[in-house]
Amino acid sequence: MPRWFKITVVTVLVLANLTALAVLWAVRTGQDFLAVAATDRDVTEVLDERSGNELTFLLVGSDTRDGLDDLENFGNFGGARADVIMLVRVGGESSIIQMLSVPRDLWVDIPGSSANRINAAYAIGGSRKLVETVRENLDIEVNHYIEIDFVGFQGLIDELGGVQLDLPYPARDEKSGLDVPAGRQTVDGETALAYARSRHYEEYQDGRWTFVDANDLGRTTRQQTVMRAMFAKLKSPSSLADAGSITGALAKYMTVDSRLAGASVASMAWDFRGVLTGDMAGSTLPVSARNIGGREVLVQRQPEADEMLSRFRSGRELRSQATRIELFNPSGPVSFGFSGFGQVLAWSTDSR
Repeated sequence: MPRWFKITVVTVLVLANLTALAVLWAVRTGQDFLAVAATDRDVTEVLDERSGNELTFLLVGSDTRDGLDDLENFGNFGGARADVIMLVRVGGESSIIQMLSVPRDLWVDIPGSSANRINAAYAIGGSRKLVETVRENLDIEVNHYIEIDFVGFQGLIDELGGVQLDLPYPARDEKSGLDVPAGRQTVDGETALAYARSRHYEEYQDGRWTFVDANDLGRTTRQQTVMRAMFAKLKSPSSLADAGSITGALAKYMTVDSRLAGASVASMAWDFRGVLTGDMAGSTLPVSARNIGGREVLVQRQPEADEMLSRFRSGRELRSQATRIELFNPSGPVSFGFSGFGQVLAWSTDSR
């Protein structure tokens, strides 16, 4: 047989065995992973059945302060709202995890209720109402639901031994408690949470503090940065070696739908087989600022929003495109345009 044919056969056999070993590893080290997580049975009734080879997760960060020590920086507000809303799409053979952040101030129609900001859907009807609202307004199927609160987020980062951030300038947010130097560094759960929640983000540039992406849109970019840092840490050799203990530890901070909790670990390993060698790609739903009934909200900016949602549904690249945010005031609209993937223009119409 020719040499190229022998090499091809051996390569295929090696890859097949690696895949089988990966599934076996998942079964042996992670079989109790989801059993540790809290289960949300109510949300399962409104989740979509899988229609293709991909899975779409609705990842929600609740802003409940229960169990949080640092109430000075995060406030002591009652109840719970969806502070982070992110759609995560994973394909079995795809090596790219797609993340689409949905701004919490997005103005939507909430099924069975009146129009409101999308994070209000969670306050009105919990996880079930939020899933229904996402599906009705964004036309995206949701197969699984994962929720984590402030305390869980901190604990999850700390279980990983911190995550690495690379900051071009010293940064702070006096409201969230963020205060970090420039450069590449490993941050703990408390600092990562302050960074991911920052809405008054400042960088020390040219001898003075300057607001940079100091808004909800900028915050979604920082949330995706932390998600990528977590993913990179989970893929590191030391994390993979400790996979069994880490997966069990992480699960205790999560609430998942009952269908996910009861999923076969072997089948999940197969669904995620391309992920360990790939990367994360993220973007934020294109929006414009509006004042509706005296409330500062965000609305989908068309046709860019429809184009991005279409790309997300089909698994295509969430490519860079020109971005425009309109600020309305009594003297008329003011528009700013800029281009670039992941860039966000800082804007504010009040002191929030």
